[in-house]
This record gives sequence, C-alpha cells and structure tokens, in this order.
Amino acid sequence: MILNFYQSKNFGDALNPYIFKHFLPNFFDKESDFSFVGIGSILGLRQVQEAKRKIIFSSGFAYGSIPKIDSSYDIFCVRGPMTCDVLNIHKKYAISDGAILLQFMEKAHAEKKYPFSFMPHWESALKFDWKGICHEAGIHYISPTDNYSEVIDQIKQSEVVIAEAMHAAIVADALRVPWIPVKAYGGINSFKWQDWTQSLNLAYKPQKIRPLFNNTGFTRKVIKDKTGYPFSLRTLSPLIDIYQLYQSAFVKKKVVAELLQLKLTAPYLSSDSVLKSKGEQLVEKLEDVKTKYTNSIL
Repeated sequence: MILNFYQSKNFGDALNPYIFKHFLPNFFDKESDFSFVGIGSILGLRQVQEAKRKIIFSSGFAYGSIPKIDSSYDIFCVRGPMTCDVLNIHKKYAISDGAILLQFMEKAHAEKKYPFSFMPHWESALKFDWKGICHEAGIHYISPTDNYSEVIDQIKQSEVVIAEAMHAAIVADALRVPWIPVKAYGGINSFKWQDWTQSLNLAYKPQKIRPLFNNTGFTRKVIKDKTGYPFSLRTLSPLIDIYQLYQSAFVKKKVVAELLQLKLTAPYLSSDSVLKSKGEQLVEKLEDVKTKYTNSIL
C-alpha cells in the first residue's frame, strides 16, 4: 500500500510517515494499487483523485476540486464534519485529524524552556523574517519546515504555542500544550481550521496580526518605485530585501507590539476526555484498516 500525502518539508505533511508507520508497521511500499490517504487537506488534489484505490483516513478537504465519491474510495474517517458536508457523506465519519494520535506516541510532559512559541504557516515563513520579529517580542520561533521531531520537541518545551500553522495547534493540543490561533494572511484557510476544531468541540476565532507582506496595489507601487521593475511573486526573491527594509521602517514595530499583546490572550485547549475519545476512535479505525487490508497488500 502506498502512503499518499503531500510531499513537502511542511511540518503537518511530514508527520504522515512518522505516525502511520508507527501504527501500521510493514504496511507501506512504493508500488501498489492501494493508496492510504492520511493527514492533510488533500482530498481535492489530483494525487488522491487519480489513485486507483483510496483508503481515506483522517484526511480533510480544503483545496482543489470536490471529489466524486465512488467505489474507488474506502472512507474510514475524515478530519471533521465540514469535510463530511463537502463529500456528502454521513457525519459518523468525522473523527479528527490523524495528528492527534501523537498523544499515544509522545510523552506529553517535558521541561518547559519557552513561555511562548510562535509557528507561522509555511507560506508566511517565506515572506518575512518572523524569527527576528519573535526575538524582539521575547517569543521563541518554531520553523514550520524544520525536522518534525525537532518541532515536536519545541512544542512540548513551550508553555503556550501561538499557531498560524494549523498542525502547530493540533500537535500542541494532542500534547496538552495550550495554543492561540492567529492569522496574518488572507491565504490562511479558515475552512480546514474550523473542520478540525469542530471535531474537538472547539471554536476557531483567530487573533489577527497585520501582514508583513502583501500583494496589494500599494505594495506593487512601492516596489516599482524603489526598483523600476513591476512586482510579481515570480520576481519576489531579488526584491525581498528592499521590501523588507520598507516594511521594517513602518510595520515591524506594530507587529512586535501585536505579538506582545497576544501574551495576554486566553489560550485554547480541548478537554482531556474529548481528545482521548477521538484518539481511541482513530486507533480503532486503524485496526479496521489492518484487518481489512493486511491480506490484500501481501
């Protein structure tokens, strides 16, 4: 069976092999008609829809085209009730994101080194020096593209995680670390956040942080005035230094102040009983996968 997930250095995607090879040892190979679709907002992507046989486990919808559920899909569970609505399937399939299985894999208690940590969405991390801003605010910075084991350790060592990256919040919650959702860019997908938070009986009301990068007409004019070249995402790399200088002069101090203000915000944490129950349901579904497909993949 192929482990089907979005291949990237992004923390949430990188959790797939770590988690599912733990619970399904010796289950995956690189050549098979069977495709195990795990953690991620990938149900609308071609890599899933074009697979011959899809075993859906805790995945979510957020991007791409709505799949037509036919006999090639074997749905064991999905991330949340909103994915069920999109797929037009029964709400009984809504359990939670597979990353909450970390509650059974990792020791939740660790020596606390960081009163507050911040992990941006991976796209936000590319747009500005968040590490420098966090340093000024006295907040530990966690990169969403670091090795997953290092990220997990840093989350465990935090007293509170400020999360623009959804899986920073999911892993923090699974390991009983309070978290605060934030949103700096319009590209942050509220649908997938709400899908997951509803699965744990939580609300999603992110704190707003002003963006340190945007693609507005005003921004494009500033870039063109400074360089003589029109702005586009393709030409961002050689222009980023000039843009950062501009933003540093006018915006950076305000964002630092907003991060400082977040320290006064009440964090989120799901109830112990709900988290444990959802995790146990996922473990039961994994056993169902083993029972049904062990002989098929041999």
